[in-house]
Amino acid sequence: MSEKIRLENVNFIYGAGTPYETRALKDVSFSLEAGSMTGLIGHTGSGKTTLVRLLNGLEKPASGRVLLDGADIWEKPREIGKIRFRVGIVMQYPEYQLFEETVGKDIAFGPKNMKLPADEIERRVLESARTVGLSEDDLEKSPFDLSGGQKRRVAIAGVMAMDPEVLILDEPAAGLDPEGREIVFGSIEKYRREKNATVLIVSHSMEDVAERCGGLLILGHGQLIKSGSVDEVFGNPEELKAAGLDVPQLTYLGLLLERRGIKLDHSVYTLENTADAVTSLLSGADAKRGDRL
Repeated sequence: MSEKIRLENVNFIYGAGTPYETRALKDVSFSLEAGSMTGLIGHTGSGKTTLVRLLNGLEKPASGRVLLDGADIWEKPREIGKIRFRVGIVMQYPEYQLFEETVGKDIAFGPKNMKLPADEIERRVLESARTVGLSEDDLEKSPFDLSGGQKRRVAIAGVMAMDPEVLILDEPAAGLDPEGREIVFGSIEKYRREKNATVLIVSHSMEDVAERCGGLLILGHGQLIKSGSVDEVFGNPEELKAAGLDVPQLTYLGLLLERRGIKLDHSVYTLENTADAVTSLLSGADAKRGDRL
């Protein structure tokens, strides 16, 4: 895969030059591959929100560069608005930002701001609505008559309708029931797959990122503590705990088994890889029992 977005030694300071000066990010560097889905995790106050705002130009680094397809997004400051169409952000609880009289008009808001032709706007509204599981009949409803989960999907569809190459979602499943979570994450995965989009999911849920993401970024006190595959990051739960972060409940299960002398052949963090590890353990036990017989 080719590199889609890169941060190079990015620093960000709130209140620079005042007594309240705070460095929110310190020399952060990483890259995201095109078409990948990555999780961003960190304790409250770690700098996640600041980082997200930097990725599409809502904030400008004090130093360092944000590169999109190899080009500095601040190379032409007057065109930063175009970057915000290419890098779409769904903030936490976006349903509170719905305001139009119909679902269709709310989804169309972003494409209209892009000055697209009416037929292209209509096509994008229908396509993004289908992606998140909304019907054409839903487009005529008031967004305020929908359930909480449906409102969330309308808000996500509104960002998808701008057809961003990079899609960033801050706690996209927060407050949803299990069915709602599956629908939202299924919609995100469908968009990523069909558009070859690069997706970054900000979450406090270790289970969500373990289940959905291929790679992880861990922020702590404004610094990138660790990055790598899910296996690499969750393979060292003690390191996560030292950074003030939780680990998936199934990882705790693996640690408890290990403390009781039952060693699994790899770290566990999702139902699927836990089942694989336990099956392997039981198969090994059965083989030893057969040898004794």
